[in-house]
Amino acid sequence: MVQIALELKNIDILKSRGAQDYAIINGPPFPANWQVSPHRHSQLEIGLVKSECCTIQVGSERHYFERGDVFFFPTRLAHGFATGSTQGVEIVVVQFPKLEESLTKKLINLPPIGFFKLTDLEMSIFLDLCYRLQREIAGSLPFSEMQCQALLQQIIVLLFRTSSRGDLPYLIPQQQQAIEKALQIIHIRNLDNLLIREIAAEVGFSSQHFRELFKRYVGISPKKYLTTLKIQRSKCLLLHKEYSVTDVAYHLGFSSPQQFSKAFRKTIGLSPLLWRKAYMLQDESVLSEKY
Repeated sequence: MVQIALELKNIDILKSRGAQDYAIINGPPFPANWQVSPHRHSQLEIGLVKSECCTIQVGSERHYFERGDVFFFPTRLAHGFATGSTQGVEIVVVQFPKLEESLTKKLINLPPIGFFKLTDLEMSIFLDLCYRLQREIAGSLPFSEMQCQALLQQIIVLLFRTSSRGDLPYLIPQQQQAIEKALQIIHIRNLDNLLIREIAAEVGFSSQHFRELFKRYVGISPKKYLTTLKIQRSKCLLLHKEYSVTDVAYHLGFSSPQQFSKAFRKTIGLSPLLWRKAYMLQDESVLSEKY
């Protein structure tokens, strides 16, 4: 009994190794007629088919997966793999120790497994996240477990967003680069009186086409993105009592305090003055430093 207790304690220690509880399996392609009999484990598993196709057996059912397909297996679910008689498969797998129950349930969209389909762009993002995760697992930098958790969360968000985009096509790499350039312009020059047509021209698109691509890539229109960015910056200024609402409005490039207040209320749900009263602490006991 003592020996069993010691072995169980050692297992518990092995299951609490921080970044070493994560694993990326990204080996060479598996050949044709390759098989792995059904097995189960305590880790959760997300896998992407990078090329070709395979059949995955879950219980008595067989699921066909091809390039761009992603599967999710919860813990202790028996599953096996098999390739066809004429072609192999290339798969990258992420194994991890735990996940919030609500997220696990959301990932299981084809009970008892999860199934997602990625575009080429989404595949490149997924693989980049896996590469970064693999570096954290293999390295010994401080806070690696925290970074592993953050990267895993990004992978899961990517999968969830594939479900919400519907059939809307994503951008080709050249379009993505153009929108990234537009985002840089907006972030650097958002205090200027930027016009959407000017940004569109700088990245080589008509105004209408630019708006369509931007919304497809970012999720909102460029005008709304620019306005939201300014509203976020206004919060910092409003926390300093030496700036009036009028000062903040003109500093951020709004045509009038009324336009700023209307945009602020629409975005935040409160007027700038009410937001300031709610979030700026009035502590008269704080002494100003004398220089």
